[in-house]
Amino acid sequence: MRVCHVVASINRNTGGPAVTVPRLASALAAAGVTADLASLDYLQHGEPTPAPNVRRLSQPAGATARFGRGWSRSFQRALAAHVGGGVQLVHNHGLWMFPNLYARQAAARAGVPLVISPRGMVEAWSLGRSRLKKFFVWHAFEKNNLVAAKMFHATSTAEGDSLRALGFRQPVAVIPNGMDLPDLITIPARGALERRFPELLGKRWLLFLSRLHPKKGVVELLRAWTRLAPRYPDWHLILAGPDLDGYGETMRCEAASLGIAGRVTFPGMLAGDDKFSALANADLFVLPTRSENFGIAIAEALAHGVPVVTTTGAPWSELRDHGCGWWIELSDAALLAALEPAMNLPAEQRREMGRRGRELVALKYSWSGVAEQMKAAYLWLLGRAAQPAWVRTE
Repeated sequence: MRVCHVVASINRNTGGPAVTVPRLASALAAAGVTADLASLDYLQHGEPTPAPNVRRLSQPAGATARFGRGWSRSFQRALAAHVGGGVQLVHNHGLWMFPNLYARQAAARAGVPLVISPRGMVEAWSLGRSRLKKFFVWHAFEKNNLVAAKMFHATSTAEGDSLRALGFRQPVAVIPNGMDLPDLITIPARGALERRFPELLGKRWLLFLSRLHPKKGVVELLRAWTRLAPRYPDWHLILAGPDLDGYGETMRCEAASLGIAGRVTFPGMLAGDDKFSALANADLFVLPTRSENFGIAIAEALAHGVPVVTTTGAPWSELRDHGCGWWIELSDAALLAALEPAMNLPAEQRREMGRRGRELVALKYSWSGVAEQMKAAYLWLLGRAAQPAWVRTE
């Protein structure tokens, strides 16, 4: 079986799919699926995520692609030729970009099934953003893309429900993103980050690690931190993540206006050992998001043994059910009511919560297990296997 995955970008700073899609393709390759990966390369947004054992189809994103939602005639032609060369299924990831249209066109031209992973872009909050642009894209090609899908892939039951709420009745494979368990025996020292940011020295770390974007609840977190910072001088807030549209600078100004600039560090995008050090040495992770289809940063924190505070905008009720975090409504008061007791817990209790979170990831979110589920869904769609339990047809 040969599958071509299509995603607008796999450059590291462009968000979760830039990491999870290449990782899924590699996991499928390890499971015996010949996996191709087609994307544009936005060099200004960081290095492409590696995808071992995956054949890459990549073209530089020129000016028309950068400013025109990925519009690229050369990529369109290359993808059509590639899919026509023996691909048996096209798996498109994301919406609203021209590469998503090109995936549908290539699948139709080759006469092969199209699978679509919305990647959080059919959630109510996401649909409410940039409505005018999305209105035009919807009528230009996105509605037809979704209608053409033979199967959807949702990373949570909630995302599958969102597809049904929009009126789409095709089968939905509910399969989460995967996560690799890091080796915590060799935890990177705190010193690497402390040398770069001396204000972290000797403090407990409250870590936020995601895009700096209005969707992520950064304003609410800063307002809650304004109340907490004076009471907990031994804690420090780290707001780590890429700033693609200037929102990070807005939040730096917000922290200054709230009088807490000295108690917040904005290290930018963390990668490699710096990211591992932040996650492995954090005392508590927080992501007060408005909407997530999965929330890969939450899984990363749990995999590193860190308890998590997140909101009901993320599909992580398991935090509460498995005793490894707090799952709350998004509001200043709710954040305060969760963060304060979490910070007050003895360190040993937080470590025990983190241990339970790591066990949850190992049990349910291994990449090998995710790949086997996806492979089974593909085989069913191609008429080669029985319907898996995780494929919804109702």
